[in-house]
Amino acid sequence: MSLRALSLMMLLSLRSRGISVFVLALLSPRMSLGDGRLRIMLGRCRWMLSLLSEVEPMPPSATAPDTISDQVRKVEYVDANGVHQAISDPELLRAAAGCFGLLGIVTHLTLELQPMSYAVMRPEKPDINLAIPPLKPEDVPFALQKTFTPQQLADATKRFEERVEKDYYSEFFWFPFQQKAWVQCWNPVVEQEDAEEYPPTFEVWLQWIQGWLGGVIIGTEFFKIIPGRWQAEFLAALSMALLPPQFFGKHDTEIKTFLPDALHFRRGTQNMRCRDMEFQIPIPSRKDDPSKPDWTIVQRAWWDAINLVYSDPESPMRLTLELRIMADSDMLMAPQRGNKHGTASIEVLSIPDAVSDGEWQPFLQQIADKWMSYEGIYGQKLNVRPHWAKEWFGLKLGDMPARKYLKTVAYQKEILEFRDTLKKIGEAQGWGLKDIKKLFSNELWDELVLDTVQI
Repeated sequence: MSLRALSLMMLLSLRSRGISVFVLALLSPRMSLGDGRLRIMLGRCRWMLSLLSEVEPMPPSATAPDTISDQVRKVEYVDANGVHQAISDPELLRAAAGCFGLLGIVTHLTLELQPMSYAVMRPEKPDINLAIPPLKPEDVPFALQKTFTPQQLADATKRFEERVEKDYYSEFFWFPFQQKAWVQCWNPVVEQEDAEEYPPTFEVWLQWIQGWLGGVIIGTEFFKIIPGRWQAEFLAALSMALLPPQFFGKHDTEIKTFLPDALHFRRGTQNMRCRDMEFQIPIPSRKDDPSKPDWTIVQRAWWDAINLVYSDPESPMRLTLELRIMADSDMLMAPQRGNKHGTASIEVLSIPDAVSDGEWQPFLQQIADKWMSYEGIYGQKLNVRPHWAKEWFGLKLGDMPARKYLKTVAYQKEILEFRDTLKKIGEAQGWGLKDIKKLFSNELWDELVLDTVQI
């Protein structure tokens, strides 16, 4: 069965249940869920289902928004009184489009789209020292040290800075104990000529098989009893072999495809169970020129994580270290909000067995301590925030429990504005904060946002 047929079946199934659905795969001409430098949180695959009521093309001269929530132009929902409501005011959407389910039951979204563009992907597997170069040679663990001339390192640093500052998409992977990294950076083009489906349907099916097999392997008792480093190296070697350019293929791979396909060209394999902590680190201003970003913080965060991996022979991080550069956001509760130079979205991933061995949580705390410690180095307040949907519960951030840090430091002003905006929406539409606390909140949001509301 093709992906298009599968999408259509899902469309009909959902519509039979009264859900209005728009399927990107059925668009002609094709549209893109975003365009512009540093935009990452966009449409993740071309055939994904989006709950939309209508699609409004963005004019060519328009500036692209930054996250998918920034692209929302209208939210329709059923409120606490069972009344169908709509919000389209841009100021109110800053809370409504990223409301964590507190608003009510969302039935439709209207997104502003751009004409489809295309990506020319040239994935690389450079030496880890040249992918994101270290700030100084002693930052590199002994096992990864190789001899490079000062000019080679300077050229690699310049190329890294150009990628993260200018490229639409910049993504870096390192798998534990590997000498090479995987780098994927590109800019969109408007010409469709030679663009192709990527991956083709058969390869998508293979990716799903790979993900399924990976889940089976890491769940076996044999895999669980082998040393953590062996687990990490086995998964790393397998992952690097499957990423383009493959070891058995051309090393100058060039792939031109539809932009959403390029954003999410690895699909089925991402359904393997994993553990994941992700932090959003603001890019600070350079001390010598505050109008420019200081990318050394990315190099520091990257190599601090690698060194922590090598500090433990069992390697609690047994999947990958990932880094992407993101833009600012206008959403009140977005972790990227207020980061004028952009955000380093950096994460560590592992397998469930690392958690059962009792090694994962202490490792996460070590990583969090490192990534939270950079403020003094750069001499300015850095509002480092964890990804809302990743692992942060149970950690200490800034010498305080994570929830307290989020409430009193990371989102102190934003929470007040968020709550006030929800209250304003409710007053205009006939419901109150006590109503949403009773019906749509949970223990987390009761503490962070609705703690002053009595029911």
